[in-house]
Amino acid sequence: MDTNPIWLNQAKGICIKRATITGVSNAEPLHTAKNHFGEDILHDGEEIPVDYISTGNNHHIAIYKSDDGDLDDEAVTFFEAVIRKNHGLPTIKSKNDNGWPLLFTLKQNEMFVFPDERFEPSSIDLLDPKNQNIISPHLYRVQKISKVTYGNSAVRDYVFRHHLETEVDDVKGLKDVTWKAVKSLGYLQNVIKVRLNHLGNIVQIGEY
Repeated sequence: MDTNPIWLNQAKGICIKRATITGVSNAEPLHTAKNHFGEDILHDGEEIPVDYISTGNNHHIAIYKSDDGDLDDEAVTFFEAVIRKNHGLPTIKSKNDNGWPLLFTLKQNEMFVFPDERFEPSSIDLLDPKNQNIISPHLYRVQKISKVTYGNSAVRDYVFRHHLETEVDDVKGLKDVTWKAVKSLGYLQNVIKVRLNHLGNIVQIGEY
């Protein structure tokens, strides 16, 4: 630092001598440090935690549907997803604890077609490029997902942004036009998950 100072203001002779780095408060280690032989590296006789991840963020929301048409959602954190992968388990469970089959997952930037009173996506061919103008007003991407459970109640915050929208401000007057906020699972009853290619064409329908 004496020979190669980092200047905050060189004209005034003010250089940076130290910095404080802060991070997330809910990080958890996935592994412990090992050498190239796979043996534990110890510090003062203790294992060294490595490969930290934030446990507070959700990896995906899995939506399950019963035979009666009821929906249930399960939040899977990044920590849970990595642990499942490390143990050779599927990151996404095909059935929930009640035996309900997976309907689809919600992950950031995945695309969904929403119905309304004048548009039913299941009534048209979503793969036909000729229908793009009809589909476009109803095509949204997942912007953010959050589900927090308190006892027997759940607080959901699933926000979708129109696929052509570049702003992320939740303008109240544009709700259900440029963005959607889902607090109840019933709102997801008839949405259809789709996958787009790099040209913006729908190339797959359903979970992928």
